[in-house]
Amino acid sequence: MKLDRPKSLLIDSGGGWFDSGSSATAGIFGDPAVTLCFSSDGTKVVSRSGEKTFSEDPLGLVEKLAAEGYTALGYISYDYLSYTTPGVATSDAKQGEMLPFLFFHFYEKDDFYTAPLEEVLSALPQERTGPGPLPRSNIEMEEYARKISAIKEHIAAGDVYQVNLSRKFRFEPLGEPLSWFLDFYRAQPVPFAAFIGFPGFELVSGSMELFLKKRGDSITTRPIKGTVRRDSDPRRDRQLAETLGNNPKERAENLMIVDLMRNDLGRICGYGSIGVRELFAVRPYSTLFQMESEIEGRLRPGVGLSQIIASTFPPGSVTGAPKREALRIIDSLEPHLRGPYCGAICLFSPSGDFTMSVAIRTGVNSPEGADFWFGGGIVWDSKADEEYGETELKAKALTSVASRRML
Repeated sequence: MKLDRPKSLLIDSGGGWFDSGSSATAGIFGDPAVTLCFSSDGTKVVSRSGEKTFSEDPLGLVEKLAAEGYTALGYISYDYLSYTTPGVATSDAKQGEMLPFLFFHFYEKDDFYTAPLEEVLSALPQERTGPGPLPRSNIEMEEYARKISAIKEHIAAGDVYQVNLSRKFRFEPLGEPLSWFLDFYRAQPVPFAAFIGFPGFELVSGSMELFLKKRGDSITTRPIKGTVRRDSDPRRDRQLAETLGNNPKERAENLMIVDLMRNDLGRICGYGSIGVRELFAVRPYSTLFQMESEIEGRLRPGVGLSQIIASTFPPGSVTGAPKREALRIIDSLEPHLRGPYCGAICLFSPSGDFTMSVAIRTGVNSPEGADFWFGGGIVWDSKADEEYGETELKAKALTSVASRRML
């Protein structure tokens, strides 16, 4: 198999981007025919015939372009929340660069293809550029504990039930970002791995969480809430999985988000069509177990992409409940921009079907550095040391790659 270096790459370990069952599949993308970028300056569309600026709804434009026969790949930034949740916005003067709110590549039929993952991995070069980058976090234990106390004050006041709180990890720039991404995937195979090249930066994601999947008039979401480490001893490993599945705190957190997502889908789905297909399922990954639930509904006739995103974004599992107040509290406590993290990475087909992951285990690499974020849901009985440890656990697959590259 001859393989030129892809400009973007999706990897599905099974049951993710490509509906490939248990088969690991890669999607290889070359140069796009069209790009769409939406920022505070407006919407710019660049094609082979030149650049145009549009004032219309950018998501409507994404949907329109895909319907013209393109396959679209890109992201919706967490900071797009100001367009989906009136009265809520990301504050100025936060740490980090404000990236475009939406950025999509559009591909003609010959610009991309899928292949078995092992064929792709064997065809790509194994590159190493010396010492790997080790991270620095912008929030350490003492400060994280103070922020958790502040969230509990809001819970005691009846403002919220749960708030997602994140930390940012800064690495040195990734010398060979595609090779680094492949090592990241090997450290923890997931259904929604993504590497997308943009002008000036790369988006790198090791997400295992489905935000939304549309097939015809069916729409599905699979929120994750609940985490525990893996153990090298098989007996202890099974015990940890059982403990997570039966943990009252983790089940309560998961159920809060299931109810939130049912409510979000209720704005766009037919009455009586929403059902919980799976509840409190424990899934194994290389470094941890995660608790997942699945909700499905039937879209009402005429509901388009803009309405779907307005009703469900940002994903409830990475915000909290009730969502609007959780968003305000997150903004008041987190010193950093989230950017694409906790937004959505999206793959659209010309048919109108799409798959979106929740952009967790996700980072942005640029010449200035590589930023990754890790967080968790805070509730009344959360313990600061355990919550801080959970963010470290979630970062483990990433930091282990950096550590191995130091050898």
